[in-house]
Amino acid sequence: MKSGDGPENAATYATAICCIDGRVQQPVADFGRQHFGVRYVDMVTKPGPVANMSDEMNAYIKISIRAHQSCGIVVSAHADCAANPIDDDIHKEQCRNAATLLRETWTEAKVVPVWVCLDSQVELL
Repeated sequence: MKSGDGPENAATYATAICCIDGRVQQPVADFGRQHFGVRYVDMVTKPGPVANMSDEMNAYIKISIRAHQSCGIVVSAHADCAANPIDDDIHKEQCRNAATLLRETWTEAKVVPVWVCLDSQVELL
């Protein structure tokens, strides 16, 4: 059996779409583990990802969902983003819109949008 196969994978993975900013990756991974009740969170990172969800990102999500049977996707945005320096309310709306697009593409996974505050608290949007 190759790595990634087998019953130990059932509901043990989620996927996170996250900025490359190191301040937000751990809080997003922790949220994903807790929210979906999984052991592992595959991180798909890109600067300011919700500003432009790309085909490349979807290819990475596909790997997580198909190889690891990821049960859910956390799509995140955060305060003080250097790659997407816009008003927080607009940034949050971009995150919600990205989640809508991901729900349409990845119907087999639950998608939740989140906002990471400067104090590392994660809020559901």
